[in-house]
Amino acid sequence: MSEFANQLDTRIDDVRHRIHEARSAGDDYLVENLIDDLQNLLEIADRNDVDTGPIAAVIEAETGAIPVIPEPEET
Repeated sequence: MSEFANQLDTRIDDVRHRIHEARSAGDDYLVENLIDDLQNLLEIADRNDVDTGPIAAVIEAETGAIPVIPEPEET
């Protein structure tokens, strides 16, 4: 795994931990913002040809929704 992918994994783990803390505190607004952060990480990974399967699974687990991942453009 590349250093970039490792950094994404670290950021995802951090956001998931913060989501858990926000849910425990009952801070729904923060939870929604952190879920948006997860979705942004998914977009960054996708734009940089990092496997988005694990990130999509995390978002699905956190939101109960499957994100739409666009098909890569053919060049």
